Amino acid sequence: MIPEDSEEQRIIRIARALCRSARIDPDAAIDERTRPLIREADQSPVEALPAWVAFRDSARAFAARHPREIVSSL
Repeated sequence: MIPEDSEEQRIIRIARALCRSARIDPDAAIDERTRPLIREADQSPVEALPAWVAFRDSARAFAARHPREIVSSL
């Protein structure tokens, strides 16, 4: 079993890479390009979050479909 911390770090690395691939600075604040990607954006303020958070769900899906070796360099 994979420790939760390392799995979360893996998701963050993938989310940051997806954000960069969309030509968005992962550390920039959420804006009009990334807000639609966050499901809970209507219910809570997300402006203080970094842009990579918008790619977290996509990163989880990617991690579930691909072996760890494929994303180890991200």
